[in-house]
Amino acid sequence: MCKGETVRLSCGEWAMEILPSFGMNAISLTFKEKEILRKPDDFKTLCENPYVYGLPLLFPANRTKGAAFEFMGKKYALPLNEPERNNHIHGLMYDAPFTVLETDKTGIKAAFENKDERYPFPFKMTIADTLTEKGFFRKLEITNLHDAPFPYTLAFHASFSEPDQMKAPVRERFVTDENYIPLGMRAPLTEKEMKYNQGISLKDYALSGFFASGGCQACLDDVRFSVSENFDEWILFNAGGGQGFVCIEPQAGEVNGLNTKDGCKIIGKGETHAYALSITREEIA
Repeated sequence: MCKGETVRLSCGEWAMEILPSFGMNAISLTFKEKEILRKPDDFKTLCENPYVYGLPLLFPANRTKGAAFEFMGKKYALPLNEPERNNHIHGLMYDAPFTVLETDKTGIKAAFENKDERYPFPFKMTIADTLTEKGFFRKLEITNLHDAPFPYTLAFHASFSEPDQMKAPVRERFVTDENYIPLGMRAPLTEKEMKYNQGISLKDYALSGFFASGGCQACLDDVRFSVSENFDEWILFNAGGGQGFVCIEPQAGEVNGLNTKDGCKIIGKGETHAYALSITREEIA
């Protein structure tokens, strides 16, 4: 793996690899040498499709219609990087060069300060990762360095090795148009989608959708993926099935939330917002 140093952490039977210079992506997490995340074969593979390996950071999350939004009477443009659907998609933080602040055998802390090159407002983002005997723990903090509030959405496009069974705590489904932009309506879960809450086999099963969160913990066999309560959506995706992976994405704010009333997070001048996630093998209490 290239583009900067790969940081390797270990604790007990857990081990992981992180790329600080590529969005602090945790490209590998193993327990007893079994890979939990979807690890790219090499850096070229990661660059060719950076959203389906490890824990890619999305900021803003998912899609923004027209690659533009308005806030406090001013219009802002984002790169039109999904032109076939007239959208901005997945933000520009997935490969941001974080600077390592401190690291040891079981942890790393790194930061990235955005001026306006990756989002049109200045902020500092800090990510601290820790391995313990129980598993992997991540804390993300974003601090507003602007002289006024600004809006955002964020997500982790968490990409796991495909399990035999997956559980995801979902409620309603967001109804979208042909460009995957929500229409402002929510639909009840279908009979199949209701099974996501009890557990479903992904063998030859196509999984895709935006869902309101019904809880803070998803399960992949005996792996527990837990997130803080300020993540309010789960995005589920497996590229049609049969690809050997599944993305279970916790998201703060809505898809196209920068263009909808109450669909995004607002961070005030000087404020810090914090998010957390963990990947463990603990039994559900």
